[in-house]
Parts: sequence; structure tokens; C-alpha cells
Amino acid sequence: MSARRRFGKPATRGQSLVEFALVLPVFLLLLFGVIDGGRAIFAYNQMSQVTRAVARVASTTCFETTPACDETTGSIATSIASQGAGYQSPVTWTVQCVDPETGSIRTSGSNICMVGDLVRVSIAASFSLLTPVASSFGPVNVGSTTEQEILQ
Repeated sequence: MSARRRFGKPATRGQSLVEFALVLPVFLLLLFGVIDGGRAIFAYNQMSQVTRAVARVASTTCFETTPACDETTGSIATSIASQGAGYQSPVTWTVQCVDPETGSIRTSGSNICMVGDLVRVSIAASFSLLTPVASSFGPVNVGSTTEQEILQ
């Protein structure tokens, strides 16, 4: 009974195990890739919502900070602290006044922001992947930017 069993059926006891061993790494790589992609999209979506919320606060309270539209003082800093909770890695915030006609960033003068200018809120963070092959390339940088008109 070398290659056949008792009733004439071929011996295939190890074939399923070999096929499973060949397919399992590819399947797991695809599965973790989909999970990493979903996590990255979730992080980007979360950052977009956070920048919109901070830009909304900054557009209405931009002149309450010194200098105007600064991410370190006043209600803008409070909004950043409340919206930025829950991030695994450190995030970088930037709040700037932008001249809507030229697109240049206003940086000089005591009152750099004016009504009608745009406030640009940006956030950036690094995102580490779970997939063993993809994580060897290092973390991925994820960020979002929102512009809102200064109302008052």
C-alpha cells in the first residue's frame, strides 16, 4: 500500500496541510494590509474632523489670542487640547492667518489677522503600521489641513 489506500483511493493526507501552509501567509498579509488601511483612513478622518472643529473655534475667537491665531493661548489652545485627546503618537498643530487674495501667510504686525482672512489649521502625526512587511518601512505620516474664514 504505497500510494493507494485499501479501496483504491489515492493517499492525500498531507495535501490539505501543505496547501494551507502555502496560502496562510498570503492571506494573513492581505488581512493585516486591509486592517492597516482601515486604521490609516480612520486616523485621517479623525484628523479632518478635529481640524474642522479647531478651525471653527479659531475663526470666531482668533482675536482673543496674543498673537492673533496662535495655537498656544486662549480658546484655540483649549479647543486643541480637548480635540486632540486620544492620539497614540505626538501630534503637531499649526494655526496661521492667510491672506485670501494672495494666499500668503500673514506673519508681521501686532494685529496680523483681519476679518475676512482665512485661518489655516493643520495637524500632522506619525502612524505605525501593524503589518509585519509594511512596518519595516517605518511609520507613515498622516495629516490634515482646514481653512475657515475669520468672521469676527
